[in-house]
Amino acid sequence: MRKRVLSLVLLAGFCSAYIVHTGEVFAENEKSSKNGVVILDPIVVTSSRTGENLSEVSSAVTVITRKEITDLRAKSVPDLLRNSEGIYVYDASGVGTAGRVNMRGFWGGMSTHQLVLVDGIPQNKGKDKLVDWDLISLENIERIEILRGPASALYGDNAMAGVISIITKMPESGTESEVSVSSGTFNTQNYKVSTSVGMEKVACYVDMDMKSTDGFRRHSDYENMNLFTKLNFLIDNEQDLVFSAGYHVKKNGSGSWALTESQVADDRRQARPGTENDSKKVEKLELGATYYKDFAEDFNAKGSFYYSFDDENGFYTSRATYSSTREQIDNEDTLGGEIRGNAKFNFLNMKHFLTSGVDLEKDIVDYKEYNASNQIRSSVRLDYNVDRNKVGPYVQDEITVFDCLKITAGLRYDYLEFHFDDKISGSNSKKRKMTNLTPKCGVVYSYYDNSNIYMNYAQAFRSPTIAQMFTYGSSSNPDLDPEKADNYEVGLRHDFNDKLTGNVSLYWMDLDNEIWYDYANSMYQNYGKTSHRGVEAGLFAALFENLTIFGNYAYTSAKNTAGDYDGKYLTNIPIHKGGFGVKVKTDYGFKAHIEVTMTGSSYMDSANEDTLKGYSVVDMGISYDKKWGTVFFDINNLFNNVYNSYGYKSTSGTKTYSPAPGIAFNYGVKVRF
Repeated sequence: MRKRVLSLVLLAGFCSAYIVHTGEVFAENEKSSKNGVVILDPIVVTSSRTGENLSEVSSAVTVITRKEITDLRAKSVPDLLRNSEGIYVYDASGVGTAGRVNMRGFWGGMSTHQLVLVDGIPQNKGKDKLVDWDLISLENIERIEILRGPASALYGDNAMAGVISIITKMPESGTESEVSVSSGTFNTQNYKVSTSVGMEKVACYVDMDMKSTDGFRRHSDYENMNLFTKLNFLIDNEQDLVFSAGYHVKKNGSGSWALTESQVADDRRQARPGTENDSKKVEKLELGATYYKDFAEDFNAKGSFYYSFDDENGFYTSRATYSSTREQIDNEDTLGGEIRGNAKFNFLNMKHFLTSGVDLEKDIVDYKEYNASNQIRSSVRLDYNVDRNKVGPYVQDEITVFDCLKITAGLRYDYLEFHFDDKISGSNSKKRKMTNLTPKCGVVYSYYDNSNIYMNYAQAFRSPTIAQMFTYGSSSNPDLDPEKADNYEVGLRHDFNDKLTGNVSLYWMDLDNEIWYDYANSMYQNYGKTSHRGVEAGLFAALFENLTIFGNYAYTSAKNTAGDYDGKYLTNIPIHKGGFGVKVKTDYGFKAHIEVTMTGSSYMDSANEDTLKGYSVVDMGISYDKKWGTVFFDINNLFNNVYNSYGYKSTSGTKTYSPAPGIAFNYGVKVRF
């Protein structure tokens, strides 16, 4: 990456910080916790892009707090999410370097259907809408909010299955630092350091972490470094100004390619033949700025700006010989921002909280691919440039009819424009425009303290990815239509008493033009009509002060409802998934937890003739925690269960799988000062 870009990051790294304005995101008065879900009274979430009590949200929401992130010691954000209701996660790397997240029956393979935000900044790539989860450091996360179900009326494109909003740490007053070192299976090493400095008007936060591993699969060696910084200026009691910067670099060998049945039986850890010399390097720069101002007691505004540059360069082997190696150069520039205003007022004897704003974003993807036999560049195969522009104005009103009854209504208009420039064959160049008007309405009835019933109706809109339309070579399909959906949902959140809480939600989503890979024609197609229906439920009990248990279950039915596969399940989506766990702590600093994740079977082919077997995994961890720091020891897949996390069957009948690792250990120490 260009030297001047790196210089900007190093300059920003002298001090960094984050203070969330008191009108934004906060939580207080912790009551109890369950597997990363903390019940707070009150708890304020940002599903409305403003901040509202959980008891007033007309959607299914899960919150994972900093305390749970620390206690669970996950390897990555997907690893942290895997035991939340309605979320299916897999990572064939075994060490948190290649995670995929599936919400509400959308498989997270070559694309994803949930929007991921870090402090309000989108993390989904313009090219494929995937997220480099390993470039998001767990160390600087304060909390994670998971909004399940369509949120296009507020967030627009890609928020079809939900929104995962990550909020970074708030620095403490004074100075606080942490250093941690850990080691584990597959020669995995982690080193992390962070510093927080808080003063009267300025607050700083700096975090750096490095990771290296040989990986579960052979030749999948991996190195990663993340530097994250924030600087907050409290201009006065009415104004905040926040700057952020992140620099990430990673290098890896062969990807976690799928293996045939015979290859898995021969050696589950082997690389796909011919990929022994594959390599890839990624550098990413992120810059952000946010200005917040209170103009009056009941009116405030926020403006944000972000820029990212993602540079990828690597060699991959398209077939099983070194002579078929190709070189890929993939650069993506993203420039975006948001302007938003919030106003509170009374009208017709009812309280209103009106939110209005507009999202702007521009993506430029520059992609080149060369023939590179034995990793020696020769003739160019592909040379594309794609310019994607997005404008999304929105408005939402939260109406308090009575103290116990709240109605929310929102509407958003999305305009997207794609300019595809084929630099080899100009006749293939094309322009596409897409527009959509997306409404949502919801009702929440609070019948007792933190107990309520909610229901909502929402439409969702999701455009095809740049890669699906233009840059997947012979697999691309520039004529793809956007996906559209209607979603109906009803849910219940109930506090039985101070020690027992539960939640359940039922949803029904009908989709038009869902995009899926057509193996028969080797390209992405609009399937036609599909349905996603399901039930998600969770239960938490604080049996004693130092003993808590949780359990959850999700039923997901994702099917075709038209075409050749009418009535057949979509592939690689488990119909049943559940989990339960126990957490114990003592007054002497010792803590222990054990979690069981049960994933049901799924289908490997569109005809539903072959299934991928379900599996159960048991994880556990123990730690000794004191004011000075923490010593910990964790075991993943305690009983060394052998399973495959993904599989598909080609039209020729060949079955391929992504094998998952067996038992793995991780141990280390964290020191605070």
